[in-house]
Amino acid sequence: MYQENVSTATKSILEPGVINEELLVNLTIDQGPKGDAGKHFLEDGIKLDAITEIRIEFCNILKIDHLWVMPNLIKLHLSNNIIEKIENLDALVHLKELDLSFNHIKVMENLNHLIELEILLLFNNHFSKIEGIDNLHKLHIFSIGNNQITDWEHVIYLRQFKRLCSFNIDKNPCTKKDGYQEYLIALIPQLIYYQYKMITKDERQSAVNKHQRLISNIEEEEAKKKKQLDEQETYKNLQNLLSKSYVEYLNDDSFFWQMYLDDKEGKDLSAVNNDTKNAFEEYKNKITSICYELYEIGLKEQVKRDNEIKLFNDAVNDGKSKELNDSRDIVNELMDEKVKVFSQINLLFHILDDIEMDDIDDNVEVVQDWSNHFNDMISKTWTKLMSKEIILHDQLVEINEIFKINMTNMIEQFLEIAREYFSQMRNAEAEYNDTINNIISYFISGFRDETKIPRHLLELCGDKDVLSNNLAASHDLHLHTIDAREDLMLGRLKTWVNDYCEKLYNKETNRHRQKILEITYFLEDLHKQFNSLVLLHLPYYQVDNISFLTNKKE
Repeated sequence: MYQENVSTATKSILEPGVINEELLVNLTIDQGPKGDAGKHFLEDGIKLDAITEIRIEFCNILKIDHLWVMPNLIKLHLSNNIIEKIENLDALVHLKELDLSFNHIKVMENLNHLIELEILLLFNNHFSKIEGIDNLHKLHIFSIGNNQITDWEHVIYLRQFKRLCSFNIDKNPCTKKDGYQEYLIALIPQLIYYQYKMITKDERQSAVNKHQRLISNIEEEEAKKKKQLDEQETYKNLQNLLSKSYVEYLNDDSFFWQMYLDDKEGKDLSAVNNDTKNAFEEYKNKITSICYELYEIGLKEQVKRDNEIKLFNDAVNDGKSKELNDSRDIVNELMDEKVKVFSQINLLFHILDDIEMDDIDDNVEVVQDWSNHFNDMISKTWTKLMSKEIILHDQLVEINEIFKINMTNMIEQFLEIAREYFSQMRNAEAEYNDTINNIISYFISGFRDETKIPRHLLELCGDKDVLSNNLAASHDLHLHTIDAREDLMLGRLKTWVNDYCEKLYNKETNRHRQKILEITYFLEDLHKQFNSLVLLHLPYYQVDNISFLTNKKE
């Protein structure tokens, strides 16, 4: 029966094939508007990239392909083919409805990027598992009936789709097991329709009552996972902020312990006795306190940088918006004049068809006058548009320079403060080194006889030379860590401001060049339109830069 409804574009497809441009064009024509609307549709030319809906059904299609030429598709129907794999849908980011029913597909894949999808129809395929659609948060209607799904795992999986209101899984093995429908209705509370039938209040309540304990356990587990995810997201955002502010690992004692990563002797020296332990704790607190103060200043400086960037972007956008509005008015004025000129030209050529040859020259001169007038309008428009664009470009270049100066000064001021804090760390390290030296020297001197010094202290601080060498090594490691962290902060900030300003400069340069090309191409196109109009009506006259040389007809 369906053969009577098959389009003429698809009747010729006898062998398994793929989607190609010829098929898409034929289907677009076949499914396009009819009558006068269809005539205009064809006259305007087939623009596949503008099509929003297409049906490629009963076409014996084996492989999905070539759909990237229709990136604005909203509805795509590929049912009743012999498709075996979901693929090549990457370009269809606006797709809201996808029908792949009645095919031979086994795996749900390559769908996760279709984040706008609301309707997914996979009826009558060979799916054994619901998977691979985690990102389809807008999914509203989902049909996967008459497949090979046996387990109930998909029920928990579908809880995440909060907008899912209609679900069809009829004629799957899983539905034949006792209690499936109640289990599904209880665990997916957002569902309104199951197997295209509305779920009644009594059905819902009965299912919930039966699975109340399970629902509570699942909700408790989901709450834990959500809390963990929220904590992870909070931590991730904090780390991103700290990295962006260049003060990561300065908000606690992480940096302090970093100084001791390779300093075993330093750790051992800090634990010689209670006095060294107290000095070590005081040293840790002092370094941590300095780091935290620098961390807080870094965050405040980042807020200042963000505000400066916002002010800059607002100024740039305001300038672009004003120039765009002014240019639009100039172009609209030209386009109004174009309508007037083209109407007059059409009228004059209509008159030419009805007059004697002796009077043609006079009328062609009138055409020439209109041509000169239109050409003058285009020239004036070019001057106005270019003048505004050059002024805008100069203003944006100047704003970029001011921004660079302000941002560089802001960063230099922060770096000067940062240098002071790193200097405080070095002073604290030197003070601690002296303190430990004095404490341990006094402690060792109390033994008087080297043989009485504990064995574990002999190689660590058994005499002044050993102690001095170990303290010097520890001192060098700590200073190296502090210096490296300072150099990293200074280097990254300077690199950032240079790279950021360079990108701004390149962005504006490219925009300016593109705008000049846009203006030039637009006005050149108007010239071509005028020439085409004249050539259409006056094929026996030569056109050269919109001036006319008359020739008599043979």
